[in-house]
Parts: sequence; C-alpha cells; structure tokens
Amino acid sequence: MQTKGRFHYAFAVAAAYCLVIPAIYLFSNPFSMYMVPIVEDLHISRGTYSLHQTIHEIISAIAYFLYVKAQKRFGLRELATMGLLCAALAAVCYAVAHSVPLLFLGGAFSALIWPLSSQVTAGSIVNNWFAKKSATVISVIFGCGNIAGFFNAKIIAYWISHYGWRRSMLYTMAVMLVVAVIAYAVIRSHPSEKGLHAWGTPQGGEQSDEVEEDDPSKLPGADFNTSMKNIKLYSAYAWCFITGIIVYPVVGIFSAQLTDIGLDAAAISNAVGIMSIGSLVLLIPLGQVIDRWGIRPATVACVLSYLGTIALLLTVSPATPVLATVAGFLMGAAILLFTILPLFMKEVFGFREFAKFMSYSVIFRTVGNAIGSPMLNFVYDYAGSYRIVLLVFAGISLLLLLFGCIATSKKNPLWVETRPGYPGYVEN
Repeated sequence: MQTKGRFHYAFAVAAAYCLVIPAIYLFSNPFSMYMVPIVEDLHISRGTYSLHQTIHEIISAIAYFLYVKAQKRFGLRELATMGLLCAALAAVCYAVAHSVPLLFLGGAFSALIWPLSSQVTAGSIVNNWFAKKSATVISVIFGCGNIAGFFNAKIIAYWISHYGWRRSMLYTMAVMLVVAVIAYAVIRSHPSEKGLHAWGTPQGGEQSDEVEEDDPSKLPGADFNTSMKNIKLYSAYAWCFITGIIVYPVVGIFSAQLTDIGLDAAAISNAVGIMSIGSLVLLIPLGQVIDRWGIRPATVACVLSYLGTIALLLTVSPATPVLATVAGFLMGAAILLFTILPLFMKEVFGFREFAKFMSYSVIFRTVGNAIGSPMLNFVYDYAGSYRIVLLVFAGISLLLLLFGCIATSKKNPLWVETRPGYPGYVEN
C-alpha cells in the first residue's frame, strides 16, 4: 500500500539502476582502450577488429528486433539482470581469447548488454515507475553512469597497464556479477508488483492495495501501423540511423586516434575519462530542459558538441594535449545523442507502443553503428588515417538537425497527452 509521505519504492528502483548503468559503462565506455592491446596481442588488423564490432552490431540489432517479445516473456527486471550476466560472459570470452573466433564470441555476448539492460529497459522501467519528471530521473540514472565513467577510464587504464588487458576483463566480470545480484533483488518491472501506483500519479494520497498494471492499449500514444504513413516516423528512424553511424564509431577509435597522433597513455586516459564529465555536465540540466521545453534544444546542443569533437580530433597534436581533453569533454556531450534516445522517442510517439517504437529505433541505430565502425577502420587500413571519414561524419551530423526538427515538429503531432494532471496535458 502506498501511503502519503512515505518513501516510494520507485526511488529504490531508480537507485538500483544507478548501479546498473555505471556497471554497463565500465564494460562499454572505456572499451576503446582495449582496441590497441587486443590488435597487437592477437596480431590482427584494425579492419579485422572492426568486423568483430560488426558482428556485435548485427546481433545487437536482432536482439532489439526481438526485444518486445522478450519483454513480454521475461519482464523488465529479468532483462536487466540477463544483460549484466551477458556482460560477465563476454568479459570471460575476451579474457581467454587467443584467436579471432573467441574474440567474435565475446563481441556476440557483449552485443546483448545494451538491448537487455540499458536504454529501452531503463526507459520502460522509469516510464512505469514515474508519472512525472521521467526525463530528470533518466538523466540522474545516466548521470551516475557518467560520474562512474570518469573513474572507469582511470580504473581500466590502471588495470591494463599493471595487470594486462586480459585480467582487466576478469575484474570487469566480477563487477558485473555483483551488480546483477543487486539488480535482481531490488528492481521490479512495474509498481503493481509492489501494490503501488507510479510516483507522481495525479490522484495522489493513499492508494488501494489492489493495484493493476496499466493496459498499454489505453495509454496515450501513437499507433505503430498508423504512424507508418507519417513522415515523422521515417525522420525519427533516420535520426537514429545517423546517430549510429557517427557517434559510437568515433568513440571506438577515439583512443586509437590520439595514440596515432603521438599522445602518451596519461593524456589519452584523461581524454577518455573526461568524456563522462562532459556527459554529466550536460545530462541532468538537459533532462530538466527536456521536461520543460522538449527534446529539440537538447539534440542541437549534442550535434554542436559532436562537430567540436571532430574539429579537435583533426587538429590536436602532442604539443597541445589539452585539446585532447577538450575533445573528450565535447565527445561526452555528443554521446548524449544516445542517452536521450528514450526521451526523443517518447516525445515523438508517446506511451502506447513505446517499447515497439523504441526497439525499432535502436535497430536502425545499431545498423548505422555496424556501418560506421568498419567504414572508419577499413579506410584507416587503406589510407593510414581517420581524417577523411571524420570529415564525412561531420557533414552527415548536420542531417541530424534536419530529421530531428521534422520528427519533433508540433504541427500534426502523432499523439497528445489525454490524462489530466500529466505533463503535456492541455485542456480543451
């Protein structure tokens, strides 16, 4: 029973996810620091290494495609836990890999981390548990990931330099297992599992012990089949596709680019670590801006940060390591194009079929990622530099502004809030 003035279990769920996201970031965000030692240890080219990332993205896309069915069968709590367990398995595969097949197997397991545990699941859980301030809560959760991310880069750099990249993977595995246990013990998929209503539900006050889960078909939001006839859907998915091509592929070669330029390990770890600070500085204020003014100002800020990152990566030198740190900060802000995706999709499509819209959005983003990463690394193998592709990516990033404006246009919206008291509701 939910009683006025008492601690709401929604905040326990959010706190648990404030551990899940940093754990995921420990595995994924500093992963670019593993690229050079893995390539050198296994004696493979960067192009071959990028194929392992392509396998990763293909499997990730399949996982996102099947996400809605998996959610219905297992539940959000179980998916979050399974994602962390997949991270542990991936870390083991990487740690014992002495050949390309095991490297690819590690990539396959790691491909399931984000589909199962991160944005779609986190966004769905927050939407279920928080009737108000969901953007701010998402920002806080991923903000915790970014705070941890700053230290994660330092931790991974220390582990790799002192113990080697293989043992670093084993330490990462241990962290994943601990957080998986906590997540399964605390997280619940829906307030009804605790006999509660979502925090901030307009009715307020005391609620009945008999609390039923909301029927998704009765929630306000766009219908997927109807939306297929609207340009907003295609613009939104084009936006997702482009973010996949240009954002994380650049994060993936960020360390390697600075290594090629001639920066030392300390300067590189500082630049990679500061990415999380860049995300953090913008993230929580960005969530509040989105709650008040919508998603569009946030996307513009992220694209401008991305352009600044590319400019600095093309001009930094061993004599100006501070520019690498600034590039890392701006890249951290640009990464928020990934973080705000659930909020972007919610603004465009609403709640009714949120998981379906969201799962397809990440499929398009993942396909983009599968294209962008090999593009960067095969061009590098041919030309010996990332410069050409980075310039192309800078131009492509401008399309995000166009597609974002079309998708979020207030003219002929795909849905309207029909629940009195909820954010966005307008009385007729």
